[in-house]
Amino acid sequence: MKFDRDVLYLISKNLQNDSISLYSFLLVSRIWCEVAVPVLWKIPGRIPLTEKAESILFNVILSHFSEDSRDILKKQGINDLFTEAYRPLSFNYIIFWRHLDLQLLEDMIKPRNVEESNIDIIINELLKLFINKNTKFLSLFIPYNFKYQLHNILWAEKCFSSLKFLHCDNRDKNIVEGLAIIAKSINKLIYHITYLYDISGSLILIENQNNLNEIKIECRASVQFEIIEIIEKSLIKKANTIQHLQTNWDTEDKFLSYFVNLSSLEIGEYFWYKYSRNKTNWCHLEKVSLPGLKVLIANIESHQNLDRMIKITNGHLREITLTHSGIVSDADYNRRLIQAIYQNCPNLRYLNMPIKEQNIPEFERLLINCQNLNGLIFEYEMHFKYKSLFEILIRSSPISLYKFKIYFNRKFGPKFKLLKSFFENWKDRHPMILQINMVNFEDRQEMDKLKELVKKYEIKGIVQRCDFDCFYYYEDFDWIRKKTDVY
Repeated sequence: MKFDRDVLYLISKNLQNDSISLYSFLLVSRIWCEVAVPVLWKIPGRIPLTEKAESILFNVILSHFSEDSRDILKKQGINDLFTEAYRPLSFNYIIFWRHLDLQLLEDMIKPRNVEESNIDIIINELLKLFINKNTKFLSLFIPYNFKYQLHNILWAEKCFSSLKFLHCDNRDKNIVEGLAIIAKSINKLIYHITYLYDISGSLILIENQNNLNEIKIECRASVQFEIIEIIEKSLIKKANTIQHLQTNWDTEDKFLSYFVNLSSLEIGEYFWYKYSRNKTNWCHLEKVSLPGLKVLIANIESHQNLDRMIKITNGHLREITLTHSGIVSDADYNRRLIQAIYQNCPNLRYLNMPIKEQNIPEFERLLINCQNLNGLIFEYEMHFKYKSLFEILIRSSPISLYKFKIYFNRKFGPKFKLLKSFFENWKDRHPMILQINMVNFEDRQEMDKLKELVKKYEIKGIVQRCDFDCFYYYEDFDWIRKKTDVY
């Protein structure tokens, strides 16, 4: 059966995240191969590579080096880099790249046992190879302490003028300012303020963007709040286009009031708490309008009125993550937060927050009212008793709920029967997807016993899958939001 080339292209594009299927395209025929190669090579390294795969990929890259580049390296005594004899390539794979991950390139050099003094020479030749007249990058990852002046390389303006995603820091002002002049259509920016003496390049980079949609900006914990206020003023200038905002400092309602188009907001990480500008009271949130907010991630200790924040989102919140820095919030505040959620978030699909044991009845009302809840993370207190929690999950969980991440204390023994009962009573419901944190388990036999229990209920079809030794974050789990830097 013959396929039109355009049809094959559409098929391959739909399979762009399935490298195994795309690889099979290469083996069918020359036409299938020609269609699949540009898609397959759009973003090499977008999934973690084995050491062997990285080595193969790097050999392919080296095969693109011109004779001039090879001569430059050989004159510097860099002969061991080319471990395979040169063979003509079927394609110029470099021109298909759309995501330039400079950290990946550095990582691929290290296993070659190259002398430190020669690494700069190799990277310079790699940059000349990638930054060419035929390639247009959509995303760029610049690692920490990167010192090569990308913007000064021939063809840099053509290569980076269409950037949609940039991940970098402000350590080299010249690189930042150079990219800010070239790239003005960045939609997503991940930016780290690590160099505190001159942030002018950072401000230019933010303010030069025409359609900045998503920004994650982090400052070192030692940064002065005068600098943060300057950065906030630049962000405010882009408030109309920003829909996704993430900072690691505690914003205030005055700043937040400008971002009326926000879809997701993440503010204040736990390590920032001790450097906070004082707890954010958010006492004037009635003047703030966030009608489209769907995702809220915040630190409970840093913000005293998160319940008020939840109330002003007009019922659109779908994901809520309320973190804490080891100081579990008082019971009354915890109760008010739970109430605010079940009274104002009918569309909630994912929840991660600490639950005080005395507020379990309120949490049951949340389960009853939030009928679209899909995923749940249990944040425990040191002596939390799971019996009541498991009972209400069995009794009142909405049909949609089947994804759980559970943190157990160091001693699991007494909870074995509770978990077994929980599984037994989950029959005739959607099979669970679980993550169980076992990092603090002290008894190896208990760990093995727990894994055997879960395996038993996987065989019965009650547990669909269980991952152990999970950490705090949920991006590696099957939650509802799939974040990606791929364009």
